[in-house]
Amino acid sequence: MDVLNRPRFQNALKALALLAMAVFLYTRLASGVLFFYINQRFMAYTIFAIVGLVVVALSYRPMARRDEAGGALHSHHRLGWAGLAIVMAPVALGLLVPPQPLGAAAMQNREINVASQARSALPAAVRAAAQKDAADRNLLDWLHAFSASPNPAQEFAGQPVDVVGFIYHDERLGENEVLVNRFVVSCCVADASVVSMVVRWPDAASLPDDAWVQVKGVLQPGEFNGRALPIVVAQEVIPTALPNQPYLYR
Repeated sequence: MDVLNRPRFQNALKALALLAMAVFLYTRLASGVLFFYINQRFMAYTIFAIVGLVVVALSYRPMARRDEAGGALHSHHRLGWAGLAIVMAPVALGLLVPPQPLGAAAMQNREINVASQARSALPAAVRAAAQKDAADRNLLDWLHAFSASPNPAQEFAGQPVDVVGFIYHDERLGENEVLVNRFVVSCCVADASVVSMVVRWPDAASLPDDAWVQVKGVLQPGEFNGRALPIVVAQEVIPTALPNQPYLYR
């Protein structure tokens, strides 16, 4: 019997594979980068999965069950090298590829949601946004507020804005304009949409795509893609670090 087919080795192999997945998930959860891919509300399920993987790994005994015919390891329980490679591929990719949140590159194939293009929002979300002070609203709050107004360009003119997001240059904007953006996640990045505000700033062309900034300014009537909407006339554009949680959540 070669080493791979020995029951003791098989059990150790399976246990190590399960423990490796548990440790990988735990490190991603502890560092916060797991939420670059899934909604934070799934944290409890992730913890349950980690505990489950550890429990199953520890359940493997030194000797595997043997069949009645003579003690051979059940073939449908044997983990071969190919199977091990498939099981460990996600861990290997996770270690080799640095975790990154969605950014400007992901916007090229997604609809950009600004005031005049806002989809209908849940009434509760609209009410919550309306109850916040203008300076405390994030990009999603502003989108909800705009969606409830028949004429947001005029209604919100003069209100202060203080938002954080990443830069994206859209060819439909003027030279002194740029989009500041956040991705919004319901379940995971597969369903992510982007919310944006147009920012007018004299040095907009010098801001690189994907740079995270804090924008302080005042809303004024403007347009995007031929439609009237409120835009931010920036008073300050301050470079800032990537937030601990770059996404907003529905």
